[in-house]
Amino acid sequence: MKVLSSKAMKEADRKTIEELGMPGAVLMETAAIRTVELIRHKLPRAKRFAVLAGPGNNGGDGLAIARLLTNAGLSGSLWSTVKPGGYRGDAGMNEQFLESAAYRINRLGERESLEQFREELGSVDFVVDALLGIGVDRNVEGLFAELIEAVNNKGLPVVSVDIPSGVNADNGAVMGCAIQADWTVAFAFPKLGLMCYEGVEKAGDVFVGQINIPPALVENEPVDLITPGQILSILPSWNKSVHKGNLGRVMIVAGSPGMTGAAVMAGESALMGGAGLAYLAVPQSLEPSASARLVEVITISLEEASPGIISPAAAETILEQAGHCDALAVGPGLDPGSDTAVLLERLIGSSPVPLVIDAGALEALIGRVEILKEAKQPVVITPHPGEMGRLAGLSVREVQENRLQVAQDYARKWGVFLLLKGFNTIIAAPDGKAAINPTGGPALATAGSGDLLTGLVASFIAQGVEAEKAARAGAFMHGLAGDLVPQGRGHMAREVMLYYKQAFQSLAEAEDSRFINPYLAGIRVINMFCG
Repeated sequence: MKVLSSKAMKEADRKTIEELGMPGAVLMETAAIRTVELIRHKLPRAKRFAVLAGPGNNGGDGLAIARLLTNAGLSGSLWSTVKPGGYRGDAGMNEQFLESAAYRINRLGERESLEQFREELGSVDFVVDALLGIGVDRNVEGLFAELIEAVNNKGLPVVSVDIPSGVNADNGAVMGCAIQADWTVAFAFPKLGLMCYEGVEKAGDVFVGQINIPPALVENEPVDLITPGQILSILPSWNKSVHKGNLGRVMIVAGSPGMTGAAVMAGESALMGGAGLAYLAVPQSLEPSASARLVEVITISLEEASPGIISPAAAETILEQAGHCDALAVGPGLDPGSDTAVLLERLIGSSPVPLVIDAGALEALIGRVEILKEAKQPVVITPHPGEMGRLAGLSVREVQENRLQVAQDYARKWGVFLLLKGFNTIIAAPDGKAAINPTGGPALATAGSGDLLTGLVASFIAQGVEAEKAARAGAFMHGLAGDLVPQGRGHMAREVMLYYKQAFQSLAEAEDSRFINPYLAGIRVINMFCG
């Protein structure tokens, strides 16, 4: 499923109407139907509504929604910021119909009408936000800001139309103020602002309602939303004759004093992800400890520069062993000092298999990240926002406010597949394409979670999945496992790994890739209504 900018969405809308001949009025009516379907699904006992309609087609959606809610037997009120006769096109047609049918449209603008709206909020069960659409590019002020404040202060359930009013559709920034929605119905495709920055929190749960805009119109857009159907197509299938020898071999270089746990979890995660064999290469003095904690993972002892610190001279041993494997991961629990930096220079330029680089190895690359360009095999790097900022010379705030753009820019600059961790993890490729992962939440915010992800991505690569797809699949499945963990405090990263099996089973049950079960934990963007 594509995720669109406001410009791309407007162009897809235009092509559907002008080139394919679908009347705009039909799109607007279908959008209203999708919204009412969601309302009836989420608020089945609600009886009274308030619809807040602004200018343009977003307001026109609101007019149509009010009519359909009334037709469905609900009562309520419609409030518009547009003067009588002020709507044009399809929105104007809806306005004219309502007026001809003697449907009351309360016109906002005067202080008295604003007070009446505030009073009305005290007698309704929910609010439909159709105030501002995807074109907001400057701070919301005046009447619109007062209306948003009134809705937010009341604390009623809110359904936003396409995007919460006040959220920038391209980067998720709150433009001065914005509606706090419980649910957002994104028409045809989710917008970038729903997946990024502050927009994630403002949107609540996002539903994608199909309104007859063909997906083929946007197939060249660069950003995807990862879906179960996509992951099902990525992961290799197993047959009855499968054995450990043809399920791939992973080698993980990891560990330093006090950090053997990270190494152990990465090795176990590689096996839990389906790899047939996993080799964990650790500093010589730490090998007995790692070996004692592992049963299925094979340990390898590496030459040390100092106690617990892998020597650059160990590169020869690592490369020789990697030649018998299908993926090489470097970093979990690794010391980020100068010895590791020299070791990485040798491994990146000579690795015979794809590389996954994380944690201590990423820290060792700070100031010398250009060596990534010397890789002869695909490289996946998996920084969290702090690591990303240090690698790129940016503040964490700069990274978080522009997650998609930062990931795309530096994946292209460094020639890597960049997996930028965090809520709605982003996977960007050197060609500018990117994917947003909808799974994963607070359960992943614990020490060791990233080590599990490293092992999982390497596991998928070892099983024959291309590096970019392996990064997407790793982020999705790791996040899904985290979402399946019982909510609340009191768990550790190892528990997330124990839910990998259940996550794979849940994915296998998603037979129809067009439909994402809303009760499949962690899937926040769903295509529930296919009209």
